[in-house]
Amino acid sequence: MTASSRIRAAAAATAFCLALAGCGATPEQAGTDAGGAATASSSAGGGTVKIATGVDTQTRVLAHYYQQRLAADGVAATVVDVGSSREKIFAALQDGRVSMVPEFTGDLYVYARQHGLPADAKPSPSPTATPNTDAPRGLLDSLGQLLGITGETGPSDDDVYRALPNVLPSGLEALDSSGAQRTDRVVVTAATSAQYNLGDMNTAGKQCGKLSVGMASGYADSAQGERGLKAYYDCAPKATPEFGTTDELVDALLTDKVQAAVLRSSEPVIEDEALVALDDPDRLFRPERAVVLGSETLEDRAVSSVNAASADLRTEDLTTITRLAGGSAPAMSPEKTAQFVREQPR
Repeated sequence: MTASSRIRAAAAATAFCLALAGCGATPEQAGTDAGGAATASSSAGGGTVKIATGVDTQTRVLAHYYQQRLAADGVAATVVDVGSSREKIFAALQDGRVSMVPEFTGDLYVYARQHGLPADAKPSPSPTATPNTDAPRGLLDSLGQLLGITGETGPSDDDVYRALPNVLPSGLEALDSSGAQRTDRVVVTAATSAQYNLGDMNTAGKQCGKLSVGMASGYADSAQGERGLKAYYDCAPKATPEFGTTDELVDALLTDKVQAAVLRSSEPVIEDEALVALDDPDRLFRPERAVVLGSETLEDRAVSSVNAASADLRTEDLTTITRLAGGSAPAMSPEKTAQFVREQPR
């Protein structure tokens, strides 16, 4: 059994125990409409809040997380699958088929920025940024350059969140961002960390020539791949093999086929295998905090409920979501995973 298979098996066992404990959604918290979408049992004036499932497993679970919170607060809400591409989701938001969608700040900013600005808004540097157009880090597709930040460090969480209003289409707004994040990190085993005395990406840069760094398909050529590693940390890896799935990438790391891997900080394997996520002091990897993209027509009651749910969300919740609902054979449905997350002590 591969390392990732052992992790998935453990997750399945956890889910089985949770099911025995009665973790399933109750009719009072969520129902199912004719199309299979979860719906609130109580309604509020202004119609039903329709929540798109988003682009991946985490956003799909978060859609149910917000639906259940809205339902608990007496606001009618339903989860709607309008497709898993941002193009389809933005179209559904703009034509009113959905009212909101869970997102992540960096991905959302890059997509919105690269797909056209509203006529009355222009991108501007963060108030805390110090542009330096002579700096060598102006990678064409980097988030830092899009934000007008080409200095010694990349953008911060707040830089990205504050810039979102400048690039979102008219009629859409970013609600309060959460503290939960899934920013990419270079991850190594404890043995590799000890062997090369790796503390952060600056120390990794000095050892990079000895390390193969595994990445997801298409990642090596991105601004956060080989070019970013070289520009920010003078890191030129021995090789940067790409893998089609996270499981394959993790297996390669645990069997020393690669000595480092770029993984989301919310991947359960980091905790399960006591991996070391190297600090990124110069912020090469773009910030990815959970945030809800919503229609400006959302009623105040719904906005307050969503913002409160976002405030409760933690990074460890994202890890739990991936553990229980991720992979090719998820241990729990998105609805049950969302309820389990909501039931955890805060």
